[in-house]
Amino acid sequence: MDPQASIPLPESTGPDRAAFSARARAGTGWVVAGFGIGQALRLAANIALAALLFEEAFALMAIVAAVMQGLSMFSDLGLQPSVVQNCRGDEPDFLNTAWTLQVIRGAVLCLTAALLAWPLATLYGANDPMALELRWLIPLVALTALIDGVQSSRMLSAARQMQLGTVTRLELLVQMCNAIVMVGLAWLTRSVYALAIAAVLAAGLRTFLSYWMLPNRAHRLMLDPASVREIFSFGKWIFLSTLLSFLALQIDRLVFAGLFPLAEVGVYSIAASLALMVSALIGTLQTKVIFPWYARMLDEGVGLDEAFRRTRAPVLVVSTYMATLLIVGATSFFELAYDHRYAQAGVFLPILAVGVWFGCLENMYGAAFLATGHSRWVAVGGAVKLFCFASLLVPLMVWDWGLTGAAVVVATCEMVRAMVNQYLGRQLGLRNLRIESAMLFMLLLASGLGLLVVEHVPLVAEQHPSIRLLILGSLVTLLFSPVLVRVGLPILRYRAGKSDADPASLSAPHP
Repeated sequence: MDPQASIPLPESTGPDRAAFSARARAGTGWVVAGFGIGQALRLAANIALAALLFEEAFALMAIVAAVMQGLSMFSDLGLQPSVVQNCRGDEPDFLNTAWTLQVIRGAVLCLTAALLAWPLATLYGANDPMALELRWLIPLVALTALIDGVQSSRMLSAARQMQLGTVTRLELLVQMCNAIVMVGLAWLTRSVYALAIAAVLAAGLRTFLSYWMLPNRAHRLMLDPASVREIFSFGKWIFLSTLLSFLALQIDRLVFAGLFPLAEVGVYSIAASLALMVSALIGTLQTKVIFPWYARMLDEGVGLDEAFRRTRAPVLVVSTYMATLLIVGATSFFELAYDHRYAQAGVFLPILAVGVWFGCLENMYGAAFLATGHSRWVAVGGAVKLFCFASLLVPLMVWDWGLTGAAVVVATCEMVRAMVNQYLGRQLGLRNLRIESAMLFMLLLASGLGLLVVEHVPLVAEQHPSIRLLILGSLVTLLFSPVLVRVGLPILRYRAGKSDADPASLSAPHP
């Protein structure tokens, strides 16, 4: 195994490819930096909100978020992937058509969510009367879909051209303002509606900034027949795959909210949101960097196995390192940052983090499937996880395994889906069992050693949670330092201008 890569690129054969390669490297840096800062803001806000609000508030907003995300994915036409992948993605008629469909979709989403609010509130209210607040929360948050629908089409174009610097700054500004407003309103009202109002204001700010911060072009409502056909032709499998991906991602919280008390589900939701930070980073890299880069390189005649080989090592190393930190630091983190009501999240998080590591494999293969036109294979992966979840839900309910058993079910389903995606990847010549097995072994070894230290070494176990976190973080970083150095050193050399003569030198030789 030789994880000596950033998001490396094939050798340039002309000015266009060289420029795109440079944007890919810069884009990777922007995505990672933006993700890190954004997650830090989100985590700080989450800790503050946990002290200000009741546990049920997190369960209620998890349901609202799941409903909105579900409707969004159910109506996903693949507009951004279409603009990225289509050779006409820069043409005004194609962009205007995509923008018009985006506006229509936002209005339909808002109306549909408002109509679903009362039935869903009645359904979940039968399990916990607190859920009746969904009657007003869902319509309020649904306004975000309407507002997001009129975002500038330059957001779509920026994805195609990988102009991620401005987009990342825009998102960070929105997240910073959202965190301040959300915590401020929660402090003033002590109400879950603080989260809903902040979400609407954030959507408004994001749409305003999409016109102000990005180079503007004239927007015109139009539905060019040829463009519509191309978008729907490409997006039909995107629609199904994103719907199944949503269900695979959110089915646990939607189902558990109807089976367990909302207070317990709220604690589970906090743990799940922390675990999903790992897959969120990999998913963001997939959408904003890896998929556009794959699509462009395939257009240039570069083989998929070669492109995939150059991205897999850094993605696996980073995801394994992050998942290990979550596993070994979970108990100490919740003891430090949250009160006793959230202690059980320290049990949920390590289990979910293992599942998320397998979920990162799905993100890697998903980008390759989309770039080669096999979007139906992404749908297959989601369907497999849903089938696995439905099959394990019966023993979960019959033998009353509780939410800890439910977390094990979720992690198991992710593992099964990863195995299916790996099999499908082999059909495209993506044979990567060696490095994936090595990283899984590293995950288990480092996690086991970290848990052993915190549980059975008195000198560590008796320390303040902050000291324990520092010790555990240092231990995990030390264990991963050889592979982290091999991933990071080429990036630093490139930034210093020491490897600009050979862009391919940032990639790893085939293991």
